[in-house]
Amino acid sequence: MELIKRLGLNKNEVGNNSHITVNTDICKTCVDKPCIKVCPAGTYEEDMENGISVHYERCLECGAALYACPFGALEFKYPEKGVSYIYG
Repeated sequence: MELIKRLGLNKNEVGNNSHITVNTDICKTCVDKPCIKVCPAGTYEEDMENGISVHYERCLECGAALYACPFGALEFKYPEKGVSYIYG
């Protein structure tokens, strides 16, 4: 099964508050933005004002962006309602 179809089977109930915290002061100085490149769900997008914007509801909880960020600008906690996955 293709990756995009498998990602569509994941089911997350993240709640109303972001579980991802971003230090935008650091992101503004980052040129490469590796978090955007490694995230399979498109959680991070370039934002001219803040460096990046976060769509936390898309997050698959894989942690790729946390490891890719060379400056430690991202912090993560599990979503309010937990995480559940369904793989096909």
